[in-house]
Amino acid sequence: MSTRRMSSKSKRVSQADVAALAGVSTNTVSRVVRGDPEVSDATRRRITALLKEVDYRPNYAARSLSAKRTGVLHVALAAPMFHGHGRSLLSVVSAAADAGFHVSMSNLWVRDGVIDSRIAPFDVDAVVILGGQGPTVDMAVELGRTVPTVLLLASERNLDRISTVSVDNVRGSRLATEHLLRAGVDSMVHLAGPTSWGDSGTRREGFEQACREAGIEARVLSADSWNARDGYDAMTSLDQLPQGLFAANDQLALGAMRLIHERGASIPGDVKVVGFDDMDGADCFAPPLTTIRQPFDRVGRTAVRLARQMIEGGPGQDVVIEPELVIRSSSSL
Repeated sequence: MSTRRMSSKSKRVSQADVAALAGVSTNTVSRVVRGDPEVSDATRRRITALLKEVDYRPNYAARSLSAKRTGVLHVALAAPMFHGHGRSLLSVVSAAADAGFHVSMSNLWVRDGVIDSRIAPFDVDAVVILGGQGPTVDMAVELGRTVPTVLLLASERNLDRISTVSVDNVRGSRLATEHLLRAGVDSMVHLAGPTSWGDSGTRREGFEQACREAGIEARVLSADSWNARDGYDAMTSLDQLPQGLFAANDQLALGAMRLIHERGASIPGDVKVVGFDDMDGADCFAPPLTTIRQPFDRVGRTAVRLARQMIEGGPGQDVVIEPELVIRSSSSL
């Protein structure tokens, strides 16, 4: 059956029609439509392109009416739009659109960790919160009493009637630290993020675990923000540079690398450097930065999947996604 013939029919194209055309099961097509993150990227791209080609349109309007739903997913921005939050937001919006939701947004981030508690001034089917600091947890728990709620990029688990999606920061930090240890580093410093962020604490925890197991001192410097300038300023307190540096994000690593260069040391010859995030441009640092890649696209797609399950009456779940070590020349000759 050709896609041209299928799309020209007067009847609505079904998932079974698309499955027959693609040579896959109807369940696979359904998982792509639902935004299931476990579908392979290649399959998702192929099925998504086919869905658009045949003009497949889920009848979510009828479903919403019969279930007394609005068809709206609300996204609350409760943190600055750092690299990870921006990427996760784009993924949530894309996955929500694929699942047939309209998306509304509110910006709750005021300044310096202050959160505006006014979140959804109208009825919505579910709320996704882009968080990372303590106040967002209380907000999520309060919202979860009345609307399905998913909290992203926070370290808390087992919250009452709340789903959470996060990256395993402890595991990521261990990967970074163990990589430096394998490279022969026995003098190491962790450049931590601001203490008000849960990610900062869990990344420090992973670093300290790995150092303790290796029998080396776990030296920690704390930056006042996630920004490169504060990373540079924190590093100025060091009288002597370590052999290895693990920064809690790529921006802090960038600031640290500037100070290392200014002191006449080489990277990775004198100091091996690892960051966290794999932000856009990390491969163009001087030298290109070894870092921990967080799969933010999967974070967003998982959030929408959990929101849909909770809308259908499912329980809250905690999903922790594994990060990946990306080795570049800042830590490897």
